[in-house]
Amino acid sequence: MRQMHGEGEQNARARRLRSIALALVLGGIVVLFFVMTVVRLGIRFG
Repeated sequence: MRQMHGEGEQNARARRLRSIALALVLGGIVVLFFVMTVVRLGIRFG
């Protein structure tokens, strides 16, 4: 029983890390798009 509980905790931790990594990747993509747009607008109006 204790071993099963330990495996459950490990899976939950792995799932949390995976969701954090996914959020970081998506956030990075959004930031990249934002920076690209700002640079393009700056070049166009500058």
